[in-house]
Amino acid sequence: MKVIIAVKSVYPFHPYGGVQKYVYYFAKHLAQKGINVEIVAPLDQKGPRTEEYEGMKYTFLSPSIYKYLEYPIGWLGVHLFSYSLAKYLKNKDFDILHSFDLTGYQYSKQKKRKPIIAHIFTDNYLCNPIGLSSVLDLTAVKFDKIKEKKITISPFSDISLKCKYITQYLFKIKPMYQYLSRAECIFCEADVFAKEVAEVYHLNSDKFKVVPVGVDLGYIQQQLARGGLSRSDLGYSDSDFILITVNRLAADKGIDKIILALNFLKQRYPQVRLIIIGVGYQEKEIYKIINENGLQNQVRHLKNIREEDLYQYYQISDAYICAFSFPGSSISTLEAMACSLPIITTAQAWLLRGRDNGIFLENNHPESITKAVEELIQQGSLKSKKNVSAEVVKDFDWKLVTEKAVLEYKKVIKNHK
Repeated sequence: MKVIIAVKSVYPFHPYGGVQKYVYYFAKHLAQKGINVEIVAPLDQKGPRTEEYEGMKYTFLSPSIYKYLEYPIGWLGVHLFSYSLAKYLKNKDFDILHSFDLTGYQYSKQKKRKPIIAHIFTDNYLCNPIGLSSVLDLTAVKFDKIKEKKITISPFSDISLKCKYITQYLFKIKPMYQYLSRAECIFCEADVFAKEVAEVYHLNSDKFKVVPVGVDLGYIQQQLARGGLSRSDLGYSDSDFILITVNRLAADKGIDKIILALNFLKQRYPQVRLIIIGVGYQEKEIYKIINENGLQNQVRHLKNIREEDLYQYYQISDAYICAFSFPGSSISTLEAMACSLPIITTAQAWLLRGRDNGIFLENNHPESITKAVEELIQQGSLKSKKNVSAEVVKDFDWKLVTEKAVLEYKKVIKNHK
């Protein structure tokens, strides 16, 4: 079986976050199962080419779009890549296209084509509230005012809503509806999202399959066994309560909210520390919050941590925080659980077993985060919560996730013939 995986960016060639790592690990474990995998993505810093990396084939096509994917207008770049992909696949020999976001949109229009898996995450079908009132909104100069929030626009929404957000409707929602309607199968990260997408786009629920975000448990255990990083290396003591978050520094990730919560906590719990790992456009704002509140000793920001070193930072921490402004998967949350950390999350209720391995928050307000951290400190049951996290995450091993995907591939290919 040959699978083409089409993405708008991928680890390690483009600046990466969770989705880019998802594709890399997903493809890697497919290849380990004997699947012939080719990843097709827009250009990185080099020209069009095909190359091998860790036994997988990567093909890079025009244009280069990674520099502006963070902008709300970035989905226009995805459309341009979609044309290149359709042209590349026209006479190519393969069995199925596994397409993330709208990358397979143009190919889906071809009459003689292979079956398509449309794989979407929450920010693919939800929209930033971008109107036509200001060009600054479209170019994302006003990042924090528009990136933090998401709104639902349906192909069947009232005409006034479509007109208000006309660019979002024409270039994202309408093509997404056409694309999902044509695709043979749709992969979502959890049941709650499959149900929501089916309702928003008026699609048959039978078309949806849950293929969750995964984690490479074997690789993580290997990296943890290496050791090499201690609390004292970072100036921390055993009495410190260390929180960690690993995310892009973007408004919808809520890093600023976590820092503001730390400001509330520092008087009563001076032992609380925060490690932030990630890069992004919100860095200046985050440093401003840190400096204005005198949190330089409480907050440590790290960038460009190598994948093989990342897990030791989880290992020296006490709890992980995911403070997204809207629900959605996070590979970092699973990585933390694989390192036996309890979690505080606003976005992945399905990863919690009651309050046995952490706390779910209805919002990412600093006050809510503060109460959750206080609860973890006061309970004094971190060891049992860590054990539950380590057990729950076993269901999300990439080996199991890719087994589910391969099963769906076979069904779709069989039914398409």
